[in-house]
Amino acid sequence: MSALNLLVFRAGQRHASGHDLKAALITRLESLAGYASQEALLGALLLAGELECGVADAANTAHPVGLLTDGIAEGILQAATAPSLQNLLEVARAAPVCEQLSISVPEGFAYYALDPLAYAHALDRILTNPGRVLVIGIRSIGSTLSAIAAASARLHGMEARRITVRPEGHPYNRRTELSHAQLAVVQQAVSSGATFVVVDEGPGLSGSSFLSVAESLERAGALQERIILLGGHQPNVDALCAADAAQRWRRFRYHAVAGEPRRPASGVDFVGAGQWRNRLLNDRSDWPPSWTSFERLKYLSPAAHDDDGQRLFKFAGLGHYGDPVFKRERTTAECGFGPQICQESDGFVSYPWLEASPLKACNLSRSILARLAEYCAFRLRAFSVELSDLNALVQMAEHNLNELKLDLPVMLHLEHPVIADGRMQPHEWLLTKEGRLLKTDSGSHGDDHFFPGATDIAWDLAGAMVEWRMTEEQGVAFLDLYRQASGDDASGRVDGFVTAYTAFRCAYSMMAANAMHGTEEQPRLERAADGYRSVLTAMRSSSVAAL
Repeated sequence: MSALNLLVFRAGQRHASGHDLKAALITRLESLAGYASQEALLGALLLAGELECGVADAANTAHPVGLLTDGIAEGILQAATAPSLQNLLEVARAAPVCEQLSISVPEGFAYYALDPLAYAHALDRILTNPGRVLVIGIRSIGSTLSAIAAASARLHGMEARRITVRPEGHPYNRRTELSHAQLAVVQQAVSSGATFVVVDEGPGLSGSSFLSVAESLERAGALQERIILLGGHQPNVDALCAADAAQRWRRFRYHAVAGEPRRPASGVDFVGAGQWRNRLLNDRSDWPPSWTSFERLKYLSPAAHDDDGQRLFKFAGLGHYGDPVFKRERTTAECGFGPQICQESDGFVSYPWLEASPLKACNLSRSILARLAEYCAFRLRAFSVELSDLNALVQMAEHNLNELKLDLPVMLHLEHPVIADGRMQPHEWLLTKEGRLLKTDSGSHGDDHFFPGATDIAWDLAGAMVEWRMTEEQGVAFLDLYRQASGDDASGRVDGFVTAYTAFRCAYSMMAANAMHGTEEQPRLERAADGYRSVLTAMRSSSVAAL
């Protein structure tokens, strides 16, 4: 299957008030007075890094807010006490901020359990001799990571400064231009014989952000052998898709942070990356496809010998990034649609491991149809949001349909915006031995870095109709059951969402198949893509026949 220029990732930016972010950080710091655990300080660090990044993007220069990130990072590494927190509060209250900021979600902290402290440990290994260090953080997440790395260097007797940069341009061809102030800092570091450490969570598909920063340092006079790239994982260099990526990449020293992700002590048995299917589905031919590298981390506790039973631990997000996920899943459980949930350490949540079976589309019955309708009505009531338009969703669907060479109109009407579930596939539902039908993963997929983001509830209605392969008669009955449960008649707008949903899932499956090339997962994903394409082709044929 050939790689296409498809859209599945959405922009993770939001507009926020700088004053509100500053107030949230001050409140978090005030809550630490008298006692500051490392995890509580880490939550404050994430807020400070987010605020620093937003201000840096707006002002394109160094800013006093960075002192907060530095101070909290040093506090984490040095076991901060109440007096140092008081100093940070004074800095926070005095720091000027912009009214309107554009904030990007740091994906490693929100979705992939990236431990910022791992960058401190990595720097300990890389820089063994005291000297001068300039740490360059790639925004967004680099604001936080650079603060931790620089604090670690200072703790070990090094003279360390840091700056943050924002590479720009096409994702596969980023370019970094240093400001006059940044250029002066870099040239001073060159003159003093400093080592340059570039930090980010990547590399991503292209590696171009790392490369653009390293090459900008070279243009400013830094020696190639004094530039170190520090990222979150070890890439397949030959697969990076920036121009001449492999050749350029091998010119620099690269180190990946090491170690197991931080997680609750009871999370022992890894069942992420699709391995949960081993526990629930004996026949591998029944396994649903998975883009395993983008699954949330999951672990099982040891087999239990008490009344608590075995538990599943899943990463929801560090600090405030995991809070809304937990709240949504708790609400889902309290309303009887999901398993009970507990908040755990290190950004994880846990659920009882249920003796249950995932469903298949062939299991669809009138009672399941009603349960699906009730669940969508519940999400309409529980997770409504403010949203002005669906332009990004329309653009995604139109772009993907054009790449797939399928001429279908995309007409989306916004009436009831929600945080959608986003995963209505049959295998996402568990039928317990007691006959209860429960929804899994109800809190994260509708608001991660994939489409749709906030959208009309019709996205989940469409998802249910497509994934459960509803006949026309079943679809009519399903929408009528939903109307009775919610008061919302979606029959006039759901067709457009069926088109957009299917175009997204086809593109997602194709991109995943390319990414999983050569693995057992590739044919599963290709079959899924073919199935979605068949749905779109049938819709196109119906449209032509109606003309």
